[in-house]
Amino acid sequence: MIQTCVLHRVSLPLKLPMHTAHGHVREKQAILVQLIDADGIEGWAECVALAEPTYTEECTDTAWVVLTRHLIPRFARWLRQAPQPIHPSRAGEAFDDVRGHLMSRAAVEMAVWDWYAARTGQPLVDLLGGGRDRVEVGATLGMSDSLDLLAEAADAMVEQGFRRVKLKIAPGRDHAPIQAIRTRHPHLAMAADANGSYRPEDLRGLRELDGYNLQFIEQPLPEDDWFDLAELQADLQTPICLDESIRSERELRLAARLGAARVLNVKPGRLGGFGPVLRALRAAEQAGMAAWVGGMYETGIGRVHGLITAALPQMRYATDLGPSHRYFEQDLLKEPIGFAEPGMIEVPRCAGLAERVDRAAVHRFTTATWRADLTSF
Repeated sequence: MIQTCVLHRVSLPLKLPMHTAHGHVREKQAILVQLIDADGIEGWAECVALAEPTYTEECTDTAWVVLTRHLIPRFARWLRQAPQPIHPSRAGEAFDDVRGHLMSRAAVEMAVWDWYAARTGQPLVDLLGGGRDRVEVGATLGMSDSLDLLAEAADAMVEQGFRRVKLKIAPGRDHAPIQAIRTRHPHLAMAADANGSYRPEDLRGLRELDGYNLQFIEQPLPEDDWFDLAELQADLQTPICLDESIRSERELRLAARLGAARVLNVKPGRLGGFGPVLRALRAAEQAGMAAWVGGMYETGIGRVHGLITAALPQMRYATDLGPSHRYFEQDLLKEPIGFAEPGMIEVPRCAGLAERVDRAAVHRFTTATWRADLTSF
């Protein structure tokens, strides 16, 4: 049985700040969940909540409190009562009475899956039903005050082999940058991500983006603006992709019923873990919605789990989870994630992450540690 939980709060500086509609992201703060059983077998996962509560209401500070005071104690009590042997598909039951805090819940749930893979010696990708050996990778470019520099950055991504370029946009900062890249790369797969920054009065400008042959426009309106999203999608040829709006299978079904989107951005942290991801993908498939895996500036630990998710057969578009060197001078894995060939990353076939974690790097970037004997709760 799992006996110990260790939380490592880490902070890794990004090589280049990312400018989005929410502001600048300059470092990746994360909480690593490490579970250890009586035989020393470990499971690892990453809570991907950002430093500021701008993407969702969760942030690193709140996640630390929720994990230490609420989720880990509940998980410990659930472990004592759960049927043995434990199967990770039931781990979410430990938090049935908790509202929200999906990224915190996901970190524990995914650590259980990772531990189970190590315990049974089965690659996690096989346990989840993945079917790809390699996945396509796209690059995301932040907003820039210089169109020339932005176009040059897109040139560099194309030269490195990235299969899609996704551009962060906001009202008044959309047509010109998209056109600057599209003019130079007429056949490049492109997408735009607004992070919910547009409002109903901006819809005309969004409709004009139809002429750029984008794969999708991601989260153009605020997460709960369902009726305007449905109206916009009805008027657009370009598919709307929903990110922040979809935190559960129920919201996915609402989006499908209203016709508010045709594409789903899958982030295991936002959805609450691997189990909820699998349920959401089944619902998306039934609704005829495409899916792909987005990113949260994950360290290598969260990146591996995201790439395993991107290997699932329902994924149609390139993932945002690029090589580690794009983001960090040093990552938290012994072997950083890199291209197997230009624009393609090999899906990790690991039975748990423990053997891949660089313990010295975790120690270097750790700002706080919390350890609990789960048998004491």
